[in-house]
Amino acid sequence: MYLFINYENFNKLKSLENYETKKNNFNLKTKKNSNNLEIQYNKEPRLHEIAHKLEYLLSNKKYHESSLQENINGHLESSLHIAVIFSKTLINKQISLEFSRRISTLVTHINSGKIKPDMVAFISNKRRDDKISSCESGYIYFRFLCSQLNIDIGGIDFSIHDKSDNFKENLKNLTMLLKNKYNDEAITKCHFTLVSSDYHLIRIAEIHKISRKNSILNSINYHGATWTYLFAAYPFCVSPDPTLAFLGRIRVLANDLTIVLVNIDGFLKTNELIAKENYTRLCETNKKLRALLRIMNEKSDHFEQNKNNVNLTLEQWEVLEKSLCITHEIQQLLSIIIFGRLPDRYTIIKSRDLFIEAIRDIKRVMDPDRPLFSKEWNTILKDVNHL
Repeated sequence: MYLFINYENFNKLKSLENYETKKNNFNLKTKKNSNNLEIQYNKEPRLHEIAHKLEYLLSNKKYHESSLQENINGHLESSLHIAVIFSKTLINKQISLEFSRRISTLVTHINSGKIKPDMVAFISNKRRDDKISSCESGYIYFRFLCSQLNIDIGGIDFSIHDKSDNFKENLKNLTMLLKNKYNDEAITKCHFTLVSSDYHLIRIAEIHKISRKNSILNSINYHGATWTYLFAAYPFCVSPDPTLAFLGRIRVLANDLTIVLVNIDGFLKTNELIAKENYTRLCETNKKLRALLRIMNEKSDHFEQNKNNVNLTLEQWEVLEKSLCITHEIQQLLSIIIFGRLPDRYTIIKSRDLFIEAIRDIKRVMDPDRPLFSKEWNTILKDVNHL
């Protein structure tokens, strides 16, 4: 059985050029359990343009529904339902707007009865300089929202996994916890609802499809468990502030670059093939980066600044130009590999390391995310309660 889900159109970013409207299609595979009930299994999204679906949702102040709605009736009564929230690094020791959206999206679905988890797990990619755990902060914020909305969470277990510096190991630690607490057979009957920003979940799914050995979902897949994605709308690609919209667009493009990077890393470490799909993705991303930079160059000719201008710092300018140069270099490298010639290993490693640095700089300097203001809490509560 296949279920095709189409994203809404993204019409226009303010102060940015029009982008071609595309649709995302998801194949929803099913398998049957011993009671002949169908449950969702291993969803793989096709080529995407994640920014093109947000304007309608955000303009109507609605949270993005999961494109893969779980079939609650399809779960065995004896199975465990685990909701996994991917945490995001705190900003100034505070929960960010993007991280709060991930948490409130899950709370919304619990409040409406669409999701009934037995456990809520928080996992992160903890950095060495993190003084406060983003997982623990997210857990406290989750309980606060549920308390304010009088949501009964007495029957829900909680688990925090932030010992490792990457999501893959922490998700593996979660599966090991379940294995030790129950047994191998119990994990095969588990269903995981993965909760994060839409661009992040699509990256996870794309990597699982193209670079399976590097997928963070391997620990779930290994035990034969099932999973679905619950998308939290990324709040910055469509914004009345043109600078925020611009930075949000760049951040989403960096997500596409990361998918390519994982493929290159797999090529070096495990002789993984470079997917032509990733070469196409890189070419499209490079084209869009050039278009965005061209827009900025056109605006820089006007000295008068106003609220309709995209205003970047000098460091952001430098990062954008540098990333464009490196992306072009990687594109040339992949074209050589795709069409049958193999550069020397040192050249590939050097290019990959530059690529890693460029993506890291984009995430560090261009991310428009900010701390959640206390005055926004009441608005969030109203939105969650009325959806």
